[in-house]
Amino acid sequence: MSLKSFDKFCERMILNEPGGQKEIFDERQNIMRSRLAIEALFVYVGLTFLNSMVMEMFYQWAESWMTVTLLFAVISLLWWEIRCAFKGCLLAVSGRYAQKYSAVMGIFIGALNGVRYIFDIGKEDYFVTNGKLSEDLVFALCFLLFIVNGIFMLCVMRHEEKMNESEAAK
Repeated sequence: MSLKSFDKFCERMILNEPGGQKEIFDERQNIMRSRLAIEALFVYVGLTFLNSMVMEMFYQWAESWMTVTLLFAVISLLWWEIRCAFKGCLLAVSGRYAQKYSAVMGIFIGALNGVRYIFDIGKEDYFVTNGKLSEDLVFALCFLLFIVNGIFMLCVMRHEEKMNESEAAK
């Protein structure tokens, strides 16, 4: 492969059509995203470990261990995205279409699955069952956090677009 054809290949990869765009991050973003992913993994493991100690030794505060673990996974994902946004490595150099699509799908899936739990709010043991948080409440919190996650992503994208527009106007 010649140098000229390699340049064309890279140009096609970066300037691809929006519908088929793939997220492309620069090297600094990849390194920061990896470090922050490890940090979020430590947050998840720490929360799960503390929860296991509390639920095993002191008081089982939720009906199911698995639902709480799922809640901690969603919290860790949100932690990772917030940290990436503040470090400037959440959004790709190109491929924003894929990121917008995943954010909208996160909102849609969270809302669609959360509807089941919202209709059960009037039910008798919805919040607390036998002195423990009910599974329905924890699942509803998980899906609510999925919606918050998608909205946060869209807000960060909109903020970045406004910053790019203001820089282009200068």
